[in-house]
Amino acid sequence: MKISIVVISTILILSVFLPFLLFIYNGTNNTSSTKKQIASLIKDNGIIYSLKEIWRKNFIGISNDNKILTYINSSGEQASISNINLEDLKQCNIIKHYYNDKNKVVLLQSLELELIYKLPVNKNLTIPFFNIDDDLIQDFELQRIEKWHNLILKAIPLQSVLKIAS
Repeated sequence: MKISIVVISTILILSVFLPFLLFIYNGTNNTSSTKKQIASLIKDNGIIYSLKEIWRKNFIGISNDNKILTYINSSGEQASISNINLEDLKQCNIIKHYYNDKNKVVLLQSLELELIYKLPVNKNLTIPFFNIDDDLIQDFELQRIEKWHNLILKAIPLQSVLKIAS
């Protein structure tokens, strides 16, 4: 009688806590594999970063000399790497998109960092930080995008104003 109560209690406890433990293990395993994949891509890149940040399946980093910004998105089958020369940029903007839900509550739909080039030949680049379709909740993306916006603005060289002689 006592053995059956112990067995049933053990099965009940395992059925409750085992899924949580599996979710935690799976999440840490995915995070470590993403970090390893990004670390191998960075090593092959040959750039030394003074500041870098990894969130979800994304990486952003700025080089020691503040001349190159690297963005890696590894959410697809193959990671896409963008090395942006900060001397070619004219401006950096934060783009926020909001929407109203059923209860007329305004919610954040997406956050993007727009990089505008000096020359119109280059197409402007947008770096997504948050999208409600891909991510269920925000994880400090607003603070993250503001931090990188300020870093990029400081790294963009000031344009020299030339006066045209008539």
